[in-house]
Amino acid sequence: MLLALAICGDPDLLFLDEPTVGLDVDSRRAFWREIRALVERGRSVLLTTHYLEEADALADRILVLNHGTIIAEGTPKEIKSSVAGKTIRCTTVLSVQQMQAIAGVSSVRQQKDGVEILTSQAEAVLRELLARDASLANVEIIGTGLEEAFLALTRRDGQSNQLETKMEEVAL
Repeated sequence: MLLALAICGDPDLLFLDEPTVGLDVDSRRAFWREIRALVERGRSVLLTTHYLEEADALADRILVLNHGTIIAEGTPKEIKSSVAGKTIRCTTVLSVQQMQAIAGVSSVRQQKDGVEILTSQAEAVLRELLARDASLANVEIIGTGLEEAFLALTRRDGQSNQLETKMEEVAL
């Protein structure tokens, strides 16, 4: 209802603050479709959100604010690529210490059903994992997501990630 009120005058620029808080999945997706349609019609939307999936799905440009200071800006792809790294998820017989000893491994986290390895050299690390563990299974390689980039950027900035930290996006 509030979105309908906001767009009834056909504004050129629309400001939205956390617009999908409390929406169910179907309503959120319908909202996203409407925002995309507004942008396709030449409207600009400035949106603040803590939902990084939403920022990634809608934004043409993103500003990362930490304690009121811009610490990064760019397209979602640029923000994600500013934090080098990929995540390898797999099931292995290797210990956490053995995996951490592999060149290029930044961190290893034990998960319920395997391990998660953060690396800037995914292909080389995967080759080494295969060489050390012939039973390696359930392998997934995932690029850095917006959430991981956001956390890395706010930590790199030397400040804690607090609730007032917002991801802002501008769809131009």
